[in-house]
Amino acid sequence: MNTPVTTTGVRAEPRRTGERRRPSRGAAGAILRGTAGAAVLTLAFEVFARLEPVDARLLPPATVILPEALRLLAEPAFLAEVWATLVAVLGGVAVAAAIAVPLGVLIGSYRLAALGLTPIIDSLRSVPGIAIIPLLVLVMGQGLQMKVTIVAFVALWPLLFNTVYGVRSVDPVALETARSFRVPLLRTWWRVVLPSALPLMLTGLRLALATGLTVGIAAEIAVGTQDGIGYVILRAGYAGFRADTVFAAVTLAGVLGYVMNWVTVAGAARLVAWDGKGPS
Repeated sequence: MNTPVTTTGVRAEPRRTGERRRPSRGAAGAILRGTAGAAVLTLAFEVFARLEPVDARLLPPATVILPEALRLLAEPAFLAEVWATLVAVLGGVAVAAAIAVPLGVLIGSYRLAALGLTPIIDSLRSVPGIAIIPLLVLVMGQGLQMKVTIVAFVALWPLLFNTVYGVRSVDPVALETARSFRVPLLRTWWRVVLPSALPLMLTGLRLALATGLTVGIAAEIAVGTQDGIGYVILRAGYAGFRADTVFAAVTLAGVLGYVMNWVTVAGAARLVAWDGKGPS
């Protein structure tokens, strides 16, 4: 087979069958950029704290916070508190997904359902999650059930709306083709609607996890639970105000959020590799 010649007279290299981009360079570059950004932010915080705009006992520098964070990571007791928060967040997001996905498919598929349910949904999502914590404490106490419920409440909305938008973005030609072949409704949803909506649903999952972690820790602090990262922060704040422990726990909570986001994005890249974009 002859090699094609371009208009400039230079022989073009034929494209090799099965040739793929190597994502390792892009991933390595992203890691390096993230590391460099974290280092710059840490250095800036160190300089700012060393200038002592406030009492150093209230705002310790990074060289004090980071060793304390490493000490906490080496403590099984602190890891148990991280696990308690993680269980509440994942449990709440799972409950939210179980409600949001079928409800989002229903609202996105049927105009009448959207007209009837949208006013109720708009009213409920306007309620701040923190505002219903006292009611949940009265009904459920201060334990895991309360934390799972508050996380589910705040995680429901990003999952629901991204599911609705994903369903509404399904190719009408694919739906008409399924109808023309008399594909059953549930099978159409499972084979056509959900795969097409999956990228946006995964984006909603990523937002739900971030929101759930934030509100879950806030609930632990507000209520004064007996476990979780919020409990560690609250205890350090009242026990002579150990600012280094408070900042270290907050830093590790941020790291946990980053890890959860990274796992979600990496998993989504595999699930929707055909989409070419993954979650935005």
